[in-house]
Amino acid sequence: MSPAATAETIPAQDAAPTAVHAQPTFDPARPLAGKVALITGAGRGIGAGIAIELGRRGASIVVNYGSSSKAAEAVVAELAALGSKSIALQADISDPASVVSLFNKAMEHYGRLDIVVSNAGMEVWCPEVDVTPELFDKVFNLNCRGQFFVAQQGLKHVSPGGRLILTSSVAANLGGIPNHALYAGSKAAVEGFTRAFAVDCGHKNVTVNAIAPGGVKTDMYDENSWHYAPGGFKGMSQDLIDAGIAKVCPLGRVGQPADIGKAVYTLCSPEGEWINGQVIKLSGGSAVSLPLGKTPQFHRVMPADGEEPDLPPVPRRRTQFHPQPYQNIVHGSRPPRFNGQKYDAVRPRTSKTRKMKATIP
Repeated sequence: MSPAATAETIPAQDAAPTAVHAQPTFDPARPLAGKVALITGAGRGIGAGIAIELGRRGASIVVNYGSSSKAAEAVVAELAALGSKSIALQADISDPASVVSLFNKAMEHYGRLDIVVSNAGMEVWCPEVDVTPELFDKVFNLNCRGQFFVAQQGLKHVSPGGRLILTSSVAANLGGIPNHALYAGSKAAVEGFTRAFAVDCGHKNVTVNAIAPGGVKTDMYDENSWHYAPGGFKGMSQDLIDAGIAKVCPLGRVGQPADIGKAVYTLCSPEGEWINGQVIKLSGGSAVSLPLGKTPQFHRVMPADGEEPDLPPVPRRRTQFHPQPYQNIVHGSRPPRFNGQKYDAVRPRTSKTRKMKATIP
């Protein structure tokens, strides 16, 4: 990982590095003016949407990217058109040394950090029996270990009163998705990090939260969204995928990077100072409209009027008998007490007997 050990810089739109020192006069249209935000994986997709929204709100932006400098340059140019300062820095987030270098470069350029958004990640599907140690390390090094060390550097460098935001996924708590253990597990760990860092950042008055996006229209979505679509299959047309995913969303559409950016801005805004230690689901309601443990491709087809639903048989519950023989109960013996509670006696059902309950005082 030697190429990523030092951060590569794309020249910022402003001619020379300028540290942000004094806070400017408050502008309601740009409430983050004077703040500096670092977003990992901001060259495309959700990260780019977050960077553009925070820049629109007045923040100076550090656009981190992994390999696509051209995409990062496009984000820097768009931020310049919005009147926001920005700089693009290359860093491999799966390498802790590269993460340290990224933060040092950002501090050298701007002199401060107020907001850190850990967004870089990857999604994979693989049957558990086929997971190799190399694949496991690749996924967890970026999605899990990388986010931990970004949060660690955030704790060190973010100014008092700042914001630290990690990225989970609705998949961390959504069952029924086959071959998804690596991704779901790596994101579930991030939710644990969020709650722990929220405690440990409290002395700096820094809030720590996580976002958990659902389906969002990005290049990653275009590659993988068929897994989530009702009846999805590889090679399914994108229009059918979008229509299926929109159908299970109460708002009737697929998410956009700008939707995630607006939610992140809310957490970063002055009004978000009392939100701390939370995982915010950002799915337009899709995650809560699905049955627990189900995803769209596993929904049962609802029966037409007059038809019987195709439901699995309900297992019968076994009758629990009192530990004392029934004969002892009817003759007046005292049943044992457990934790101070009296136990009802239930006589076994037969063709000649009926259920009886007796509580002995």
